[in-house]
Amino acid sequence: MKGTRERIVDLLRRHGELPVARLAQELDIAPPALRRHLEILAGEGLVEYRAVKQVTGRPYFAYRLTDRAKESAAAGYARLLERLIQDAAAMPAGDGKRALLEALLDRLSEHLTEDYRDRVRGATVEERVRSLIDAMREEGILDGWEQRRDGSIVLFNSTCPHRRAALAASELCDSERRAIAALLGEDVQQTGRMVEGASCCEYVIRPADNRELLVVLP
Repeated sequence: MKGTRERIVDLLRRHGELPVARLAQELDIAPPALRRHLEILAGEGLVEYRAVKQVTGRPYFAYRLTDRAKESAAAGYARLLERLIQDAAAMPAGDGKRALLEALLDRLSEHLTEDYRDRVRGATVEERVRSLIDAMREEGILDGWEQRRDGSIVLFNSTCPHRRAALAASELCDSERRAIAALLGEDVQQTGRMVEGASCCEYVIRPADNRELLVVLP
């Protein structure tokens, strides 16, 4: 069972930023006790806060994870970086920068697909999603999912395993999307990216009827 501070970190990963009142409600603990845990996490360099002004009343403090916490939680960063370096060294000399980048990202997508193909199982989309997330959690690429009222399945990741690389080449995110789509055998769209300011990366699988509407409507 996870401790209180681990649960605080999990909530901040998922939601990006939360006030003390919301954290206390989610964890079912008193605000004074929660603040002690937050002080410890802040002292360890894992959380930071800002004052949020209100139209009326006193400002409140909103907490979020530090960049250090986000990067240290992504266990797959070293493996992804190693793959990119190895593939770059194996490329023939003289290729243009764009061609080189496209080739690297294609190989990254292929690596992920090959590594996890045997670990994705299930007759339904939901079963395959569960097995994929269980497998990719260790890579730092996916850590949860939910099904919305319209039937859409949303996969999310709250720790970017290659944040710095993705800032330099946003196409890196699409290489993962292609691997996720190939492993699930479904059309997958990315609707949120942490490198663009979202609280987490999100991938959506829409119901078949919604997909048809997207094609028909202008």
